[in-house]
Amino acid sequence: MTETASPRLSRLIRDTEGFLLPLTEVADDVAITRVEFGFDLPTTPTETPAATVGRGSLAGTVVLVTEPMRSPSGLDAVLTDYAGAAALVVAPGTHSHLGEGVDLRGSADQAPVLLERSPHVTWSEILVHLRQLTEGATSALAWPDVDDLSALAAVIAETTGASITIEDPASRVLAHANLGDELDEIRRETILSGAIPEWRIAELEESGFLGTIRRSTDVVERPAKGTSPARSVIALRSEGELIGTIWAAYPAEVDPEPLREVLRDAARAALPVMLRTLRRSPFEKRIRREALGAILAGSADLGPSATLLSLPFSGNFCVLAFTEVAPDREPVLRFHLRAAFADAVLAHVSSARAGSAGGGSTRDGSAGVDVAGAGSNGARVGERTHLAALVQMSEPMRGEQVRAHVTAALRRSLPKTETLCFGVGSPVDRLDAAHRSWTEAAYVVDAVRSDTGDEQGAGDARGAKTRTGSDADGPLDTQGRIVGATTRDVAATVVGLQVADVLLAADRRAIGAGRPRGGGRVTADSRAPADARVPADAGVLGPAQALAAHDGQHNGSLLETLRAYFATVGNSAEASRRLHVHTNSLRHRLGRIEEITGLSTAEPAERLWLELSVLVHDRS
Repeated sequence: MTETASPRLSRLIRDTEGFLLPLTEVADDVAITRVEFGFDLPTTPTETPAATVGRGSLAGTVVLVTEPMRSPSGLDAVLTDYAGAAALVVAPGTHSHLGEGVDLRGSADQAPVLLERSPHVTWSEILVHLRQLTEGATSALAWPDVDDLSALAAVIAETTGASITIEDPASRVLAHANLGDELDEIRRETILSGAIPEWRIAELEESGFLGTIRRSTDVVERPAKGTSPARSVIALRSEGELIGTIWAAYPAEVDPEPLREVLRDAARAALPVMLRTLRRSPFEKRIRREALGAILAGSADLGPSATLLSLPFSGNFCVLAFTEVAPDREPVLRFHLRAAFADAVLAHVSSARAGSAGGGSTRDGSAGVDVAGAGSNGARVGERTHLAALVQMSEPMRGEQVRAHVTAALRRSLPKTETLCFGVGSPVDRLDAAHRSWTEAAYVVDAVRSDTGDEQGAGDARGAKTRTGSDADGPLDTQGRIVGATTRDVAATVVGLQVADVLLAADRRAIGAGRPRGGGRVTADSRAPADARVPADAGVLGPAQALAAHDGQHNGSLLETLRAYFATVGNSAEASRRLHVHTNSLRHRLGRIEEITGLSTAEPAERLWLELSVLVHDRS
């Protein structure tokens, strides 16, 4: 176990994965001594060859070149100017100028490695982060050369014979490694929930054990008690700040003395990895979110996004779409999906619906995806924001298998009182086909919400008719449940939603072209004469908008009445039962609907217009 005087270039590249894109390979794995902006470096005297000075003064330097590269010749000039540097961080889009005409050898074969900045990271953020990484790595041990916390936990476990958990300052589990099948109850609950149980934290606080850990700079030990094994803990610190802990649980046959030494060394080795894990600034989250958004949108240039997310072009992929997930539940969801599959990338993205006027199309005409901020306000017209999960599978799976696998993985952690709905897109074997899986998944989860009566404004009229539960066919139970579906499970509802989106987009395009909306009748609460009809230029939304206006002014329920009437295929007795009204009251409401819209449920064409209008209104 040897000290490293400074971080190596290869390690720095690994630790910047997610916001710097390597454009060229590392030829010489040099030590990094400093990180500087190019304009902060001393200029080269005109009488001295630039390459000669560069090789002597820039050795071990990472240079941030802020000027944009507008041509291959401009890139070639920059490579020559900074020959001898360890690496150059160049502006976004530089990769388009690589190829013929660019001398990647530089002067005297001293070309630096090229790293392209993500367009969603500022230069100042890059500078601060790179300097944090270099400073954190100067005191780290090359023991072993691991680049993630899971690998580090596995090495500690194999070395000591203990079960290891690495946690952040808030007692959230970042990595764990188990030896053997036997787990004590506390550790089992910790791993399954992704965090130390609250009652356990309270117990450790009351006993003073957590306080001792926070103050200590060495290993703290807690003897075995009852069924709970002995534990040794060491705090991870950066410039005195507590940034995490390593916990080792071990049986009686493990000697704690060698374990102490291993934990001390491991704490030093973990420092740069923990810094990278915990100090991921918001810009890194933005990059991952937008990289996933580009993939799900079917971007023609997937290279940067795939590299940033460490995803291969060929593999077994499937996209999931989830309904609203509480912010504190997202880390647990991510934890279990990554444990269930080879990899999983999660982000909130907005799905463009079929025929959306604002959504646009990708290269093959499928609905596009746009990255959205928190809540629904970030989505464009015709879009809905979902939590998307792109999962990578180690072997091919059918959609039904993915659904069952996700349900089994989440059932262990989801509280019994909590409901979670998700849609499964068709599995694909290429990353450039993932956008099709996403489009399906977004429609499926909307269909599940619709079938379970979870859509806004649907009320009880739709009923709970989904047959895609985790345990058995039938309605969603009141105790909460995980409900997943594939396109085969809710095909009819998906088709209905797609039709609604096409009609809605056509309506909005017509509005954008300046088409009148049938005067005031579609929004006013006036009694139309007996022969009144909603004008054709009112659009498909016209009748539902008129009813919504009436309901808003009179606290009415005419839209809900139509939903129940159509859901029961015109069965007045069943519709009345669902609405909790007498059949005479239902007939009166239907008559009022005809007065306001001029459309009768007894006429096939007019009934179809009403039904489509309600369908599109609920989707708008």
